[in-house]
Amino acid sequence: MKLTLERLPESRVLLEIAADDAEFAKAMDRAYRKVAQQIVMPGFRKGKAPRGMIERAYGREVFLEEANRNLMNDLYRQAIEQEDLAPVGDPELELVAAEPLAFKVTIPVYPTVDPGDYAAVRVEPADAAVAAGAEDEVIEQLRKSNSPWVDPEAEGMELGPDRVLQPKSRTPREGDQVTIDYEVTMDGEEAEAPQTDAVFVIGESGMLEPVEAQLKQMRVGQTANFDVSFAEDDETVEAGLRGKTLRYTLTLKGLKERDLLPLDDDFAKTAADVDTLADLRERVTENIHREQTQTARVEKLNEIVDAMLAGASFDVPAAMIDESVEEDVRGLRGRLAQRGVSLEAYLRMTEQEEDALRAELRPEAERRLRRSLLLREIAQREGVEVGDADLEAAIDEMVASTGEAREPEQLASFYRSDFVRGALRSDLFERKLFDRIIEIATDGRGAVANAWEPKPVTTPARATDEGVTPAGSDAESAEPAEQTAEASAATADATVAEAGPDAAAEATQAS
Repeated sequence: MKLTLERLPESRVLLEIAADDAEFAKAMDRAYRKVAQQIVMPGFRKGKAPRGMIERAYGREVFLEEANRNLMNDLYRQAIEQEDLAPVGDPELELVAAEPLAFKVTIPVYPTVDPGDYAAVRVEPADAAVAAGAEDEVIEQLRKSNSPWVDPEAEGMELGPDRVLQPKSRTPREGDQVTIDYEVTMDGEEAEAPQTDAVFVIGESGMLEPVEAQLKQMRVGQTANFDVSFAEDDETVEAGLRGKTLRYTLTLKGLKERDLLPLDDDFAKTAADVDTLADLRERVTENIHREQTQTARVEKLNEIVDAMLAGASFDVPAAMIDESVEEDVRGLRGRLAQRGVSLEAYLRMTEQEEDALRAELRPEAERRLRRSLLLREIAQREGVEVGDADLEAAIDEMVASTGEAREPEQLASFYRSDFVRGALRSDLFERKLFDRIIEIATDGRGAVANAWEPKPVTTPARATDEGVTPAGSDAESAEPAEQTAEASAATADATVAEAGPDAAAEATQAS
């Protein structure tokens, strides 16, 4: 085989392949034996007719087509192996000569990633310290969610439908709960299904501002008809509503206000099952600190990867982007189906063609792929891997945490299953890779300053080979399994969402 290779833009390769005389002759012999088995010639048993006779009767092309089809596949595979290429899409074929066979193949291949000087990237750790009073807003939300809804005081009296005096309701205010019936039309057609006894909280339920403004002028029992118009360049609404006008028919049927509970120890017991308001504040502050630490780590990690990506150089094959877009479309279709909406109905509602949707998804799909490919290359260069010893140690730790479970043996068996082992290996790899990237970019200072740390676990003393290990020692001060899993999952999920689909799995294979 004669082979030449040319690198093309967008991570494509052009292979020019030509069979040598011996290869071509051998392929023709194989083709003759196969074709001869399918042809009946007078005076000869099937498969025994001379080659020359078959050629004169059917033409040489009857062998040539069969020979070239098989030879082309064989030579293509040999070329891929010889050049150590990893195709990621279908090849484009151009026949140059039929005898002896010569052809060109253009194929998208897994890109060669030049990560640049990623080790030179530097960032400052984020500060996760909790600001004074940060817990007040959370506690106020707890107070609202636990306080009962009650009828507001009347504003005097009014004549009812039967000309009987009845209390006059006040108009709704911010934070009130309203019960409404409404219909919405656009261009004379129904824009959404009519709603009856729909419940909203003004300022908290995401109603359109003009609708809330109208409600604040109404009293219970009143009906209003009004228009809500959107500008052509209004990016706060979906594309299908821009430049349109919605016609509302709205009836206010009920009004409630919160009877806010006092902030005392009884409230703390109701809201969070703790003894005192001080305990509640401590727990809320710790939760805020943990969440800020996790969020800061994810944001800092994404900042690092973006900075490393800016210095990297490689093309993403269009075929890989196409497949990623297809996955996004399938995901959108599935999410819509869960809500009882088809993709076609969604496209009609947003006045969008499917091709336009794919074009809209494409830049983000390419961005995810670039991050994923870079992470894989860095993992290889930094020698990040998860050995069997690492995996077994993590499983042993998980199994040890099942001691007080109702069915510890069954849970331990689950932890040692192939499914959990595979997921755990990916999780361990993610942590190792992300920790290494952070270590590089922060000179070992870590992604987060003033970070939340789990409290040490206090456990009874246990026997060891060296004697007794006291409770609270370093050997027993590992993170609680639940907190560790929660923190790890939050960090990994958010980062992988940024890094790209299957980033860790790809990197694991690369290692």
